[in-house]
Amino acid sequence: MKKLLLVFTLILYVQITVKAEQEFKDLEFLAMEKFSVEKKNGKVYVGFDYVIKNPNWYSIIIKPSSLFLKIADSDCGWVRVEEKTKVKAKETNGYHFVLVGDASMFVKSTFSSIWNMMSGKGIDFTISGKLKAGVAFFKMKFQVDYTYKMTFDEFMSFF
Repeated sequence: MKKLLLVFTLILYVQITVKAEQEFKDLEFLAMEKFSVEKKNGKVYVGFDYVIKNPNWYSIIIKPSSLFLKIADSDCGWVRVEEKTKVKAKETNGYHFVLVGDASMFVKSTFSSIWNMMSGKGIDFTISGKLKAGVAFFKMKFQVDYTYKMTFDEFMSFF
């Protein structure tokens, strides 16, 4: 009886694995909204809602990850997504993310940003890297390379 149960469990596992891999679609990162910034203890906490579309029939958990941040073409260094976020199946929603980085790295982008604003170019807020995610015990990484044009008010909220 134990052998039959083991074989049945193994067959079920293989079927679920094959189905998930065949029907897997990448998450679609659509927009950034509702910026907020907080400085404390030498760290900068950049919060925003990332609008994500999950075309899959199952929810995906975004796990703590590191991403590279640039503001106005100035490197702000690596920032960290510290909390897990559940992206619901077959939905498009805004999910709140908080990036945590070193405050001294953000100061460098200030002068470039002011120049870009005065020259009318606008300020680009770019995050890139691999976002770790998973479903149950399956692990995956999503390539993120998204640039958001910040308004002057959003930029000034950094200071």
